[in-house]
Amino acid sequence: MIDYENEAAEVRNRINLLLKEKGITQNAVAAGDSPAQKRLNSQLSHGTAISLDSVLRVLNACQDVSADWLLRGTGEMYKTTNTTDANSHNTTVIAQQTTILSENFVRDILAEKDKQIQTLLALLGK
Repeated sequence: MIDYENEAAEVRNRINLLLKEKGITQNAVAAGDSPAQKRLNSQLSHGTAISLDSVLRVLNACQDVSADWLLRGTGEMYKTTNTTDANSHNTTVIAQQTTILSENFVRDILAEKDKQIQTLLALLGK
């Protein structure tokens, strides 16, 4: 059985390590978005659950970092750069697949929230 709290703590540790190594502030990751910076601070410094938004912001701020390393702790911290066209194509396909997975994940979350809203509306209508 997976210990999700421990996994989340390890992701948090990898994000903090990455930001420290690269000299990037939480504000820079939040791109000047004050509410996002506050959430990121709460998530990285105070143990609040890390959101998809925060993970995507970190990956966007550190585009040379491997998402697999950041999320799972596997592989190298930094993406390897390949100079051959075939390898570049494979990297593009992998990046597209990651985007699709992220979109599906977000759609699932939104669908669940829609169900919750409908349930609340039904309760209010009674």
